[in-house]
Amino acid sequence: MTTQKEIQLREEPTPGFYIKARYVVTFMAAVGTVNLYLLRNSLNIAIISMAGVKNSSLDVGNKSETESLQTTVDVCPRYQTNSTTDVHFKQYQQGEFDWTLAKQGLLLSCYFYGYTFSNIPGAWIAKLFGIRATLGVVSFVSSILTILIPLAARLNFGFLVAVRLLIGLLQGVTLPTIMQSIGIWSPPCEHTRHIAISFIGVTSGNMVAFTLAGLIVASFGWECVFYAAGGIGCLWSVAWVLLIHDSPVKHPRISKQESNYITKSLSEAASIESGKINLKIIPWRKILTSKPYWSTVVPHLSETWTTAITHYWVPQYIAKVLGFSIENVGFLSSLPYGLNVFSLIMSGFLSDLILLKTQIHKTFLRKVFSSIGLGGTALSFLILPLFGCNHTLAIVLICTSYMFVGCNYSGYRVALADMAPSYLGIMYAISNTFSCVLVLFATQIVGIMLGDGSLPYWKTVFYVTAAISAFGLFVYLWFGTSELQPWAKSKIKQENKDETKLFVEMSETL
Repeated sequence: MTTQKEIQLREEPTPGFYIKARYVVTFMAAVGTVNLYLLRNSLNIAIISMAGVKNSSLDVGNKSETESLQTTVDVCPRYQTNSTTDVHFKQYQQGEFDWTLAKQGLLLSCYFYGYTFSNIPGAWIAKLFGIRATLGVVSFVSSILTILIPLAARLNFGFLVAVRLLIGLLQGVTLPTIMQSIGIWSPPCEHTRHIAISFIGVTSGNMVAFTLAGLIVASFGWECVFYAAGGIGCLWSVAWVLLIHDSPVKHPRISKQESNYITKSLSEAASIESGKINLKIIPWRKILTSKPYWSTVVPHLSETWTTAITHYWVPQYIAKVLGFSIENVGFLSSLPYGLNVFSLIMSGFLSDLILLKTQIHKTFLRKVFSSIGLGGTALSFLILPLFGCNHTLAIVLICTSYMFVGCNYSGYRVALADMAPSYLGIMYAISNTFSCVLVLFATQIVGIMLGDGSLPYWKTVFYVTAAISAFGLFVYLWFGTSELQPWAKSKIKQENKDETKLFVEMSETL
């Protein structure tokens, strides 16, 4: 079996001090995902100061600021009552732009319309032009556009929407290209750790974006958020182009030992002579009718629903239902992301260690980690409503619900790299496109489900989330596999085999 060959293959040591090229690619990809979320989410914090709220919305004369923020529906008692009203009130001042909530919603969501549209075309571009040029160019241009956001905002609202939509259109290329880089640079027995490290930014990027944006707005003003995010993006883009190459074969500084190890490891799955594949030979029909592939798409959508809940609604649950003071909401909302990063890294290295030290089957191992990831999330959301207003246990379960999500990167997500590394970018792009579409609607659906925001409605949302996670797990356990799919084997390698066979037959006739 291919799995046994991968486990037995060992990399020859490179003499002297040598930083492995594939880990440079993975590290830069991880920083790239942080950069992606920094450019995406800076507006989420800056818009608070840009638009603020109408002064009339805080009628300080008629009621205290604390009373104006309290709801009259069924929620938990306040956890803290010593909030400083002066500090809190500064966060709700009149902004520079007179944007209605509808306009603000449009501004925040328009990014995802562009982002969703460009996922699959982005994977094509990465195939045609290589990972180096593709990611370097789109990141640099989107960073420049981010720097121009303050100017666009002051010129015209429609122009600002267009800029944000274009940024999303460009950045939709990022994650499929990073997945493609893993398929090209990562030996199969190391897929888990490289995917886990590369996607650290998916969670840590949110922490960095919200924390950094808040500090910059408070100290220097909202404009500097975009200058800082765009500047960091430009620096990363230049570094990516200077350090990264399209394949081990094209890398001028890679050691012969590492290049041979990567090439031999991937020889059973894909040809990496050029790092590109002719789009005409992509087996679209076989991909789109593959049960193993769709067994990874369904849990991806389940995970996306959980992410949307955590990213957009959990902060409101902590503030408005559990009654924590506004000073603590940001910190408590970031805890699930920190724990997610921890579980993502630990599960990635643990999975690879198990594969190297044991004879366990890949499919079984991927399903074990998926069971921990999706099953743990489902269990957390199932238990959460049972504790009602127990603040401590509620926060613990909110944290565990997203902490377990990190284990999915050692489960169904890495199964894509196992079953078809040659088309990893394309397959991820398709799955991520469906995921982005779900994000567009999930937030609005949950808003409708919450009704007046009282505790019984929140319980319904948590039960539905638990059911969705459980369904995703069931689909993957039933149909999932990590076996290399017949349609994913290298066309180029097969042609070389045919040519060799023909040469031998001709020699024998002579």
